[in-house]
Amino acid sequence: MLVSVLLIVLTLLYGGLLYYFKTGWEAIPEEPNPTLLQGDWPTVAIIIPARNEEKNIGNLLKALSSQSYPLHKMEVLVIDDHSTDGTASIVSQFPFAKSILQEEEGIIAYKKKALEKGIANTNADWILCTDADCIPSKDWVLMMVNSLTSNQTSFLAAPVYLQNNGSLLGRFQTLDFLVLQGITGAGLQLRWIYMANGANLGYPRFVFDAVKGYSGNEQVASGDDFFLLHKIKEQYPSQIYYLKDSRAIMQTAAMPDWYSFLQQRIRWASKSPYYTDLVLKGVLGGVWIYNATLLLCALLTIITPTIGSIVLLAWCCKTIVEWPFVKSVAKFFRHRISFLEFFISQPLHILYMTATGLLGLKGSYEWKGRQVR
Repeated sequence: MLVSVLLIVLTLLYGGLLYYFKTGWEAIPEEPNPTLLQGDWPTVAIIIPARNEEKNIGNLLKALSSQSYPLHKMEVLVIDDHSTDGTASIVSQFPFAKSILQEEEGIIAYKKKALEKGIANTNADWILCTDADCIPSKDWVLMMVNSLTSNQTSFLAAPVYLQNNGSLLGRFQTLDFLVLQGITGAGLQLRWIYMANGANLGYPRFVFDAVKGYSGNEQVASGDDFFLLHKIKEQYPSQIYYLKDSRAIMQTAAMPDWYSFLQQRIRWASKSPYYTDLVLKGVLGGVWIYNATLLLCALLTIITPTIGSIVLLAWCCKTIVEWPFVKSVAKFFRHRISFLEFFISQPLHILYMTATGLLGLKGSYEWKGRQVR
């Protein structure tokens, strides 16, 4: 009886949270930005940290060379973070791109230092950031600059879509990422939860300088997007937006195996102990408790089989309350997913959410050939 009541209460609270996120996501304006006139094109710097990305960096630079935005108004800066492969050689094949060597050693926040180095090497007033394993649409720069310049934006988060090879792991990652994107957009629209993804964001140079960049969180290896956003929120709370425009979608690839996938998610979760936003900590903590409770109840069926029907009912209820939100986000990204596939993925999602939440607290993971603690 106690288990039933607990699961009912948690599911109702969780359902209310998901309804709120759905409301926020669907409230984001989705109107095309006006096209800039030729005389209005400002210079924009595109900062790309890269470490051992010889398999990916060429594809990104090819996509940037074909942008609808004038190439001579784009400063493409690739910050080579101690690569040991042919990354620098590939960058040299693109005359419009500049490769800058990240020389610092013995630091923790390599990516943050790379981004700072890139910004220090440009005089552009507008900064766009992406990752070396991403592919933008041909209008990406145009849409980002339009939104930055027309809305007096201090920070612009934009959509990221995770491509997959159709495998169970790939489809699961894409689905999980869709949920994260929906929460990101909804949270910013509602001015409630502030999240972003470093693969697709932009801001004015003066804002980065005004908040002193990443100063104050150099002890955390990850979170270049998160901590900068929260510093900007403190000074410019009403000028933060999510660009809900399909032409601004940045595509990136799913992790190739379960190990690298878990390492990536642990890396994302490792910054959670440093969160100072109580609302965010409360929401993330509540979601973790809900998933951990579902997992614990499922494990209890081993010794108490009679609660199996309750666990199955909770599984169904969780799927039902999440589905409208997930379906709405998937529609924007033109991602096809069936209710049955979503239902079947629930046990894996519950296990993954609980595990990465715990492992993230440990703060140790492997990334780009480095062991981070």
